[in-house]
Amino acid sequence: MRRIWKLTIIMLSSVFILFSSNTSVFAQSPYYTYTSDHNGKLIDTQTAYNPVQQLGVINGERLKTAEHAFVDEEDYIYITDSTLNKVFILDKELQFVRELTSEKFSAIKSTFVTENEIYVVDSFESKIYVFDKVTHELVKEIGEPDSPIFKEGYKFSPTHIAVDIRGNMYVRNNESVNGLLMLNREGEFITFFGANPLKVPLLDQIRSFFLTKKQEKKLEKVFPDVPSNIAIDAKGFLYTVTSSVEKNPIKKFNVSGTNYFPDKMIGTFGMESIFVSKNNNVYAVSSDGWIFEYNSEGDLLFLFGGKDFSSSRFGLLNRPVSIAATSTDELIVIDQGQNLIQTYAPTKFADSVHEAMNAYQDGEYTNSKDLWAYTLKYNSIFDNAHIGLGDAYLREGEYQKAYEEYNDANDTTGISEAFWEIRQEWFQQHLQTIFQLLLVTLLVWLTNKYLNKKYRYLEKFAQKWNSLKRFKMVDDFLYIFSFLKRPLDGFYEIHREKRVAKRSSTLLFILCVGVYLLYYKYTNLLFVPVNEYILYELMIVVFLFILWLVSSYLVATISDGEGSFSSVYNGTAYVLSPLILVVPIVVLVSNGLTLEQIVFFKLPLQAMFVWIAFMLFFMIKDIHNYHVGETFSVIVKSVFTMLIIGLFLFVLYSVGNQLISFLFDVVTEVSKRW
Repeated sequence: MRRIWKLTIIMLSSVFILFSSNTSVFAQSPYYTYTSDHNGKLIDTQTAYNPVQQLGVINGERLKTAEHAFVDEEDYIYITDSTLNKVFILDKELQFVRELTSEKFSAIKSTFVTENEIYVVDSFESKIYVFDKVTHELVKEIGEPDSPIFKEGYKFSPTHIAVDIRGNMYVRNNESVNGLLMLNREGEFITFFGANPLKVPLLDQIRSFFLTKKQEKKLEKVFPDVPSNIAIDAKGFLYTVTSSVEKNPIKKFNVSGTNYFPDKMIGTFGMESIFVSKNNNVYAVSSDGWIFEYNSEGDLLFLFGGKDFSSSRFGLLNRPVSIAATSTDELIVIDQGQNLIQTYAPTKFADSVHEAMNAYQDGEYTNSKDLWAYTLKYNSIFDNAHIGLGDAYLREGEYQKAYEEYNDANDTTGISEAFWEIRQEWFQQHLQTIFQLLLVTLLVWLTNKYLNKKYRYLEKFAQKWNSLKRFKMVDDFLYIFSFLKRPLDGFYEIHREKRVAKRSSTLLFILCVGVYLLYYKYTNLLFVPVNEYILYELMIVVFLFILWLVSSYLVATISDGEGSFSSVYNGTAYVLSPLILVVPIVVLVSNGLTLEQIVFFKLPLQAMFVWIAFMLFFMIKDIHNYHVGETFSVIVKSVFTMLIIGLFLFVLYSVGNQLISFLFDVVTEVSKRW
């Protein structure tokens, strides 16, 4: 019995010591990990990072207000504390090395470390202190630049800094709506850099059309969003993150200020800090505790973490303010809400992704191919792995395999490149055969022309073909070609002479529906992505079309229009007939095109829709015997009538649903009591 009590006391003591120590080490992840698919949607994936350690005390001193973390080229970690006014320097194992202090410090905010110097930003003193990296001697201090813009009231209030290889400084300045401050080595102002685009509300844009210049000046000015943090990579690309922006919150600028990251980049509000690793992966953390990892192209690799509301879940964050990464992709996050440092280590899955990316960037395509294949064993729907594998196959000349991998990830750019190479190979192999077929076709045509001139056997074929016109449906369908040659005469024949039957027009409408499905099903994926809601959208299109027919006919009826509903119905069917003739050809041709030849896909469709709109306008004009001005008026009134009828049907649908729900509840309740 005593032995059991001793073991219990030892176990409880161990647990108490573990939880009460300043450094905590765990291995389980209290969160899910996500990545993005080819549609930009978040999907579950294997755990990429596990929480490893929490550190709240450094060199016997508890952190007070940790502000910033930075990792230099040698994997030394610099932790800035604004209350202690110290910069703690740790090794990659989070062991204390030394600290940087100065009597000049008042409220230091962040650091940036180069090969020879340590830059410390003091936001209270509005200065940047530069120290020798080895001796920690103060080399120089940079205050407000001697520039006219600062003499005119523009306040110098630095919070974060990034330094390029030439010694130029990019300074994040409080309330700097014009972007970052770019200073030279001596602290002289050069220019503003990397400002966010101005966002003007739609109502203000509309209002500006009706205001004079004097009235516009009196209105409150709209300013762009201010970046919240900055980073720089070894190639000189500058990165900014803006917490007040949800769409495209992270930007990657070159020296000319061009943003390289896509506009549809996945992000969220409240992204506070950014860091670029030695492998060019981009890390960011939001105030809600979410940690983002992107590749060098801005594609989301991993998203994990979350908000810790109870301050008891190891690995979750309360109020993160800074993130950094070592050369081995271990993450260091400053959680100011808990006044501690939280670290994360990559899993084997994340390591395999990083190794594959590095191997490809280093030109080791065979090695990267094996690594990507290994990654797919963890997650077969990991699009980044399929794209990486496709890149490797493309570099090795295995174009068909590259096409298949790109197709699995729905990567249109990769599909286009691989298909271009496949098409080139096919032409090289079959060019002689193509010329032979063209030559044979020409000879057959000339022979046929000569023999027909002598024996006139095609006249018998023409007679048999004309005999098919005895069938009304066939005759009406062939009338499409005569109608499209002379549409204005065609409207007269449809309205006055009753040239076509309604059942033929109904067949044309059904064929238009079939063409719509054909377009979304068989058009090249490069031009028309897979649509999961095709049937739902088709129902909406059919509903709007019926609504247009009814609305335009009702408006024309009360506007002295002469056309009957049958004439409008038949005329509209033949107006849409170009869809039946043009779209199948465009769909067929699209499957032999790449993104570079997209003009050959779009131009025929655009010309077709212009032609349909032209015929639709003159159908309303000629069938109802309107002038041009009256036709425009009827079209506008018809669109307005569509909106009114649509709103009425929506209200009726909503009320009907509530009524059915109410009756169902009543019947259910009565049946229970019966």
